[in-house]
Amino acid sequence: MSNSRKRLNPEQRKQQLLDAAIIVFARRGIGRAAHADIAEETSVSVPTVFNYFKTREDLVDAVLTHVEDFFIETAKEFHHTEHALDDPLKTIMAHSFNFLKLANDNPNIVKIWLEWGASVRDDSWPRFMEFQAKIIEIIAPTIQAGLDIGQMNSQLSAEELGQILLGQSHPVTLCSFAPNQPISDMVRFVQLGMFALLGIDQNKQI
Repeated sequence: MSNSRKRLNPEQRKQQLLDAAIIVFARRGIGRAAHADIAEETSVSVPTVFNYFKTREDLVDAVLTHVEDFFIETAKEFHHTEHALDDPLKTIMAHSFNFLKLANDNPNIVKIWLEWGASVRDDSWPRFMEFQAKIIEIIAPTIQAGLDIGQMNSQLSAEELGQILLGQSHPVTLCSFAPNQPISDMVRFVQLGMFALLGIDQNKQI
């Protein structure tokens, strides 16, 4: 018996459909993915998908919420730890290097995030900016700690630096999808870019 035909409780079924939606949205795009695509991916009826996601807006909301939660929890894993502020630069670099892994570890979520961040549309851009603000709120205290102890040097505020860092994460992650991209080159690219932005001696070893 296939997984799609197993009897699932409502919570399990909704999670199955959401998992399928992530795959479909990554493949077809935020603007094109539909209930019928989710039904086909999971081998269930279209009405079954509508039973859990009443409208297309509900479906999009569920997918974007999942993407938000993933990136917010990832940020917290680096910045909301006991020793995150002991070495702010190390914490920020570790979080930045993590973006190099995302294309391999979570490609579908990343593809949705990349498209969402590049689509300046009235129906999605305001929410993306609110999402970005939540990430900045998480990483800004780490940046501020680095500025306070002289580990970093900038005329920009911690919040402004956080905004730029997030902006740089998009092209870095895009490059991670390039075939045969040497990881050493990507690491060097991130390191030099971070050092330049944060006013750090490029000869500094972490």
